[in-house]
Amino acid sequence: MATRTRTPLILAGLLATALYVQAQPAPFTLRVQVGQDVQNVADGGAIAMSAEAVGLAAAASVTVTYRGTTRAVFNSFDLTGSLDFSITGLPEAPITLEAGESFVGIIRFQPTTSNRALSRLTMGFTEGVRTASLSLNLTGVAPEFVFSYTPQGGNATPLATGGAIQFPLTAVDATTTATVVISNRGSGPGVVNSIAAAGAAFQLIGLPLPGAAVDGTRELRFTVSFTPRQLETSTGTLTIELIDRRVVLALQGSGSGPLYAYDVVSDAGASVVRPAQLITLPDTTVGEKSTVMVRVRNTGNADGRITAISVSGAGFQLSELPFLPLTLLPGGTSAFSVNFSPTQSGRVAGRLKIGNDEFDLAASGMGPVLAYSYIVGTVTTTVAGGGSLNFTPAAVGGASSLRFQISNTGTASGSVGSISITTVTTVYTLSGLPAVPFHLAPGASAGFTVSFVPTALGAATATLRVDNLTFTLNGTGTSPVPLPGYRFEGASGAQQPLQQPAVGLALDSSYPLPLTGVLTLAFNSEVFANDPTVQFATGGRTINFSIASNSRQAVFANGATQVRIQTGTVAGNITLTPSFVTEGGLNLTPVSPLAQTLSVAQSAPVLLNVTISGRTQNTLTLLVSGFATSRSVTQMDLQFTIVSGENVGTPRVTVNVEPSFLAWYQSGPALTFGSLFTATVPINFQGDVKNVTNPVDAVESVAVTLSNRMGTSAPRTLALK
Repeated sequence: MATRTRTPLILAGLLATALYVQAQPAPFTLRVQVGQDVQNVADGGAIAMSAEAVGLAAAASVTVTYRGTTRAVFNSFDLTGSLDFSITGLPEAPITLEAGESFVGIIRFQPTTSNRALSRLTMGFTEGVRTASLSLNLTGVAPEFVFSYTPQGGNATPLATGGAIQFPLTAVDATTTATVVISNRGSGPGVVNSIAAAGAAFQLIGLPLPGAAVDGTRELRFTVSFTPRQLETSTGTLTIELIDRRVVLALQGSGSGPLYAYDVVSDAGASVVRPAQLITLPDTTVGEKSTVMVRVRNTGNADGRITAISVSGAGFQLSELPFLPLTLLPGGTSAFSVNFSPTQSGRVAGRLKIGNDEFDLAASGMGPVLAYSYIVGTVTTTVAGGGSLNFTPAAVGGASSLRFQISNTGTASGSVGSISITTVTTVYTLSGLPAVPFHLAPGASAGFTVSFVPTALGAATATLRVDNLTFTLNGTGTSPVPLPGYRFEGASGAQQPLQQPAVGLALDSSYPLPLTGVLTLAFNSEVFANDPTVQFATGGRTINFSIASNSRQAVFANGATQVRIQTGTVAGNITLTPSFVTEGGLNLTPVSPLAQTLSVAQSAPVLLNVTISGRTQNTLTLLVSGFATSRSVTQMDLQFTIVSGENVGTPRVTVNVEPSFLAWYQSGPALTFGSLFTATVPINFQGDVKNVTNPVDAVESVAVTLSNRMGTSAPRTLALK
């Protein structure tokens, strides 16, 4: 073990001898390891040691190796200087080293102060006849941290562990700061492991990185900010973690500013109310007024300034307001009134705003409140005046309905004076109406049915009026059920000319909608000439009919179920085609409607009449009338019956009349008569008569026939006597 001595002065002669001996190089190497740092140190060299804190030890390992060729013996180890150094781990002296052998000693530095410490280690040895020593100079340093802070606008203040950083009075939501200084007044570097703050009102600004090193006589600075959110005192902590200890400092600050308290004063007394809470005014009859007083108090520690006071909501007003902006000293009070004057019954919501604080308002107007709704199926829909009642779409001819409901949700009896549909319409109807006027007690209701029966496709609207309120009725007509098949009744197929066969029309099955229609006649001539006489017996080529709802039979004019058709005198086809529409004008006619065809064939001429239009002694003039559906007559035959015993010429005359008839049928006037004609035929008689006066008197009768390529007509005989 090393011994601590305080060596006195030795005689000068001995000292000189020692110095002379030591001047010779010592045959040793000194290897020093401090932490991870390893180096060789010469005899008389220095070892610097740094402790992490006062009281914490630092160590250095010294390895002594003999480099001589004989033997060396270490007899003494002496430390002189600071007592903060010590040496341990040495073998018991004397220590004998052969060539190349070593021993190790541990130099320990445990500072008792942060001042620089100096010491000297001397190791005496002998080598043969030589006596000498090795020496090492030791230096030790340590950090020592102290703390202080400087408040914003203030002076530096020292801090001890457990001390407090005091912030000045700070306006709420404003910020003040304090600069914290960590000073190292020791002789060596120190480490600040971490810095943290606790407390909602406190924040750290400009912090160093964790594990920051601070050299001796240097300092570390950062800022603590204080932002109060309330007037009450805010507290927190600042924790500084060092190598050897934890320093905890208190953070303290108070907010300053106005703090408003509110009271509501009514006939029932005063009550405290806080921002965002509800202020309820008394129930008030419609047309009257109720009032509460709102009192504002400044319970804070600074002047308050209120720039605006306002109210919103139907029926709410303010009165007795102070002049604005209003300044309230700490402890000051001001008041104003909130009034409620309802114009209708029911619950009313409002909002009161005082500066930045807001309050909900509620009050009830006392009186009737008529609410309106309509029910479609199981769904009830509330509707206000001016709103719409929407019906389920219905097929044209079908129906859709809803139940309209009037309810009194108020606090007094209400009445309804009139209910009507103001639009002229048959599409919308009302049923089950209560007798008006009627009264509804609070909580009572009444209703009626509104029906929608569309007559046309698309939207249909009307207006329902209940007293002074109107509601729009909205319905949509969709496609009706398809029209069933139909058939013609009565005449069909081939018909005789100049006849009036009857035709009827009926649906195959009944149809739910009333229908109207037009039966249209078209004539297609086979001989390239129209016959205007082909028409309905009532005139024209169109005739209207109707079919009642849920029935089948078409009904024509005068309630007839059949209509007669003039077949005319021209060969061709008469086609009958119906069309169908609903009362609302919706066309239900099939794309390819079924038609009925009547046909008049080309035939031999038909004689209608033969009369005498003129008579002289020798001449008879005949008027021959008839028709030919083919508009063609080629030959006329006249067969005379002569009084017995008389001779007035040939009894049979055949006339080629084709040119005359062709000219007639191609003339303009003939087109208005179909194939009808009247021919004038003069006949001259010559001969000797015996028993009669004139030749004409000898003719008893004449028979006329007409022919064309289709055949010969039946004869028509005219008796002359």
